[in-house]
Amino acid sequence: MLAVVKTQESEVRDRIAYLLENVVKEMASGAEGIEVKYASGERTTVYQINVPQEHRGKLIGAQGKNITSLRNILAAMAGSHGFRAIIELVV
Repeated sequence: MLAVVKTQESEVRDRIAYLLENVVKEMASGAEGIEVKYASGERTTVYQINVPQEHRGKLIGAQGKNITSLRNILAAMAGSHGFRAIIELVV
């Protein structure tokens, strides 16, 4: 039973990572080299976004509004599945 729950949680995290990667690619005008990885702990998952330097500004947005909105959406999606989620930009 526990293995089934862990598998479902992993599937949810994979789907969120896939969605996050596609959204970031669209925000960066289809840029190549965008990669989303995640590391999950007991109650928190950290999504690491690797974006080329020349597209990082588009992702962050004016006064950080784009990345803040993306973080809010991610938190809502993760919260509905019972875990916390954090976005880190890989430099």
